[in-house]
Amino acid sequence: MNIKCDQCKEIFTATPDQIRFISDSQKKGMKFIMLECPSCYGSFSLNPQTMDVPYAVKETDGDCLRCPCNSCYGFISPISDEKAFWGCGECGMVWFIQSDLFDAITDSIQRHPYRSNVYTKKGDHYISVPLKDEPDNYEEIVARE
Repeated sequence: MNIKCDQCKEIFTATPDQIRFISDSQKKGMKFIMLECPSCYGSFSLNPQTMDVPYAVKETDGDCLRCPCNSCYGFISPISDEKAFWGCGECGMVWFIQSDLFDAITDSIQRHPYRSNVYTKKGDHYISVPLKDEPDNYEEIVARE
């Protein structure tokens, strides 16, 4: 199984452990996993259902909330398990209650007002703005937090 690293763009052959991890993730219906590239040793996200970068395919504008954690510009993904939760594949943070995730977003916006540019509040929920509407330098600014 050949995979293209989203960081260095090298194509590599998945290890047996990676193939097993991808297969297990596909069976569970997961849409977001992290893999390590053997060329650059960087971690990158992958949707095991499509074998593409998960944030490249948004089903709706509300999908793919940006992570509210300090210095993290990753994407939050709903994780289906025995009990559903939300997690960021970049920093590893998880939220078991949706309101806790939205509270973290609110706190992040209060600390860093520019982060409000990637969220739209609908009642007591947040949805993401379309990727094309995010500030061009959003990831650079967040990385400097």
